[in-house]
Amino acid sequence: MLLFAYGTLKQGGKYHCYLEEAELVEEQATAKGILYDTGMGYPAMVLSDGGQIEGEVYEIPDVLWPALDFLEDYSGNPETDMYDKVTVEVEAGNNSMETIVYIAKSEKLLKERIETGKWDITHSKV
Repeated sequence: MLLFAYGTLKQGGKYHCYLEEAELVEEQATAKGILYDTGMGYPAMVLSDGGQIEGEVYEIPDVLWPALDFLEDYSGNPETDMYDKVTVEVEAGNNSMETIVYIAKSEKLLKERIETGKWDITHSKV
């Protein structure tokens, strides 16, 4: 399955090490949504036709999904999870592809909108 990475999982990000066994499929891709700074060293995304988010697309081996779910605070329990795991269409060049993306469930995560739609990895706390 493909993953759309828009924050700390991107190349150079503090959690990119989680993707060492993954294959980079697209270095530049976009998804419809709005990006927020959580104030905690990582971004949060919400789906929206009113914005565009830049990210990378990775082919994720099945063995890596449990670690990614843990990192993204996703267990499949809608009452306790901070993020949800959904399928979205992303664009890369002239290609469109379905990917998994982690989106914010809690409005508490949405501190400051990032107008550019691009998370600068230098914002990540190491």
